[in-house]
Amino acid sequence: MKKIVYILIGSSLFTACKVGKNYERPTVEVPEQFSKQTAQNTDTIANKLAKVSWQEYFQNEELDFLIQTALERNADLQIAIKNIEQTRLLYTQSKLALLPELTANVAASRMESSKNSQLAASGADRVNDDFNASLNLSWEIDVWGKIRREKEAALASLLQTQEVKRAIENNLISEVTTAYINLLMLDEQLKIAQQGVELRESTYLLTKKMFEVGNETILAMQQAEAQWIESKELIPSIEQEIALQENGLNLLLNNYPQAIARTKTLKDLNFATDLNKGVPVDFLSNRPDIQIAEYQLKAMNAKVGAAQGQMYPSLTITAQGGLNSFEASDWFKTPASLFGMVAGGLVQPLFNQKKLRTAYQVAVVEREKAAIAFKNAVITGYTDVQNTLVKIDKLDNKEALMNKRVEVLNTSLTNTKYMFEIDKASYLEVINAQSLALQANLNYAELKRNYLVSLVELYRAMGGH
Repeated sequence: MKKIVYILIGSSLFTACKVGKNYERPTVEVPEQFSKQTAQNTDTIANKLAKVSWQEYFQNEELDFLIQTALERNADLQIAIKNIEQTRLLYTQSKLALLPELTANVAASRMESSKNSQLAASGADRVNDDFNASLNLSWEIDVWGKIRREKEAALASLLQTQEVKRAIENNLISEVTTAYINLLMLDEQLKIAQQGVELRESTYLLTKKMFEVGNETILAMQQAEAQWIESKELIPSIEQEIALQENGLNLLLNNYPQAIARTKTLKDLNFATDLNKGVPVDFLSNRPDIQIAEYQLKAMNAKVGAAQGQMYPSLTITAQGGLNSFEASDWFKTPASLFGMVAGGLVQPLFNQKKLRTAYQVAVVEREKAAIAFKNAVITGYTDVQNTLVKIDKLDNKEALMNKRVEVLNTSLTNTKYMFEIDKASYLEVINAQSLALQANLNYAELKRNYLVSLVELYRAMGGH
């Protein structure tokens, strides 16, 4: 027992020589302008978005209900939750790896020798019974920290699955919101198309009356009728897009195809976007994809240490104790039936076809790959946000210009229609004014949709909350 104690004391001294290196985040070069912006203004919209919830950002009860339903029922998200449960079980198991293994064994045996055996010839009893009940202990001492590195890798994997879940939530919120915006845009375009049908119908009826009194030709009347019919063709196309968009949204909600109830219009959407241009250095810590890449790097770093530890000697302590007797009646009599054994073993791999060395080298390469992926994730994140900010800025400018254009064309249409009624404008001028106004209103609805979607993209790019 003294020797075993000495071995344990000696092994504890070796624990200072841990395999592998503790994780250090790789240095990532950040563009100078980002650093300056952070120093000048640490309370930019990016920092705010990293803390604001989706309810506060989107500010729409109807949309909130759809998002909440998706978060509760989406199939991909439910699978992600199960993955977290699975990884948590593996992490719990890795924590217990530092403890000894203990097994119980109860056995009874009988051996009967032949009559012609040497044992029978000597006059001894040919039938031998043996009854054994024991506890067996095996404990690998984590001399080099190999088991601790495996536990570290398991923890990184657990945290990584949690970030995967957050990434799915982030994308799901963005997809539901985008689908909702698309529906409101299509509702607006359907309304515009229906108004266009009514306008073309009134133009056709007016042209028909003017033809009947001899003020217009039959060609003008026929063209007006054709324009009216053409305007009606747009409505089924928009209704088809609405149905398809509703089906897509229902799929995100894990519902069968059905109508999506909505009372809001595109103009009712007003997201929390007091935009202050600039990308702070530290906001990317909130992006799930970057967190996933970093936890992957942490796991790979820990696995390098674990692989290195496999090449070093392993110290195992074993012990066995219990009751043993060759008579069943004496099996549980103590202390006569008690027995015990303690042993310590040191195993050093010598030749195994270079398997352990190769496993270590592969682990190092995997860590290097994970470091490259992490740095690329950071660059991708900055680019993603910067692109979104540029898009928002330009769409904002374009919306102001298009809004003025729509106002001018709508006013022109009203004036042209009045002048046509008093025979001061031609039929072609009316048709041209109607076409320009209709297309401009449809385009403006789509531009408004693109602007709102770009705000959703900014929320997603910032990592959501």
